[in-house]
Amino acid sequence: MKKYVLLIFTPVVLFCSCSLNKAVIGSYKRAIKHAPYDVVIVPGFPYHYATKDSILLNVRLYWAKELYEKGITKNIIFSGAAVHTPYNEGMILKIMADSLGIPAAHTFVEPEALHTTTNAKLGKKLAQKLGFKKIASATDPFQFAYMRALMWFSAPGVPILTFTPDTPTLRKYLQPLPIVNERDAFVKDFIPL
Repeated sequence: MKKYVLLIFTPVVLFCSCSLNKAVIGSYKRAIKHAPYDVVIVPGFPYHYATKDSILLNVRLYWAKELYEKGITKNIIFSGAAVHTPYNEGMILKIMADSLGIPAAHTFVEPEALHTTTNAKLGKKLAQKLGFKKIASATDPFQFAYMRALMWFSAPGVPILTFTPDTPTLRKYLQPLPIVNERDAFVKDFIPL
């Protein structure tokens, strides 16, 4: 399945990547100058437990892990409610990140955000409540394409860290999702947005 998605995404990525690549590289260079960050906010993505083929969930998870392992961030806030599936997006990401070896004391959940703007706004609010000063957001280049304009209004002063949208980089982050106990992220009386 992932091979087919890459075949579909590759032409789109190549077509759009010139201008997006330039914006991503510029944003990353500006943001990385201020690293390390106390925390990065990672927007959630619907977790499809039956197929486990949530490509954007994969890339956001492994990108956050890389930022932590490289010391670019000291902590991670995973943000997102149960919006389209009965799994809290922030919680399932935290469970997976913890299972990948990121210390649980350095991962947090913002469980209420329903979309990108509230991921940024509520994530920043939680970061400040936890005492974090240097805050960034971390996401995939596709969300970055529209998120950068929204950040000025929803979380001013929070830069976005993302990676280039080329196929080799995408493959790097398309590792299998870890097998975890999903129970703690399940929302019993779930009503889709």
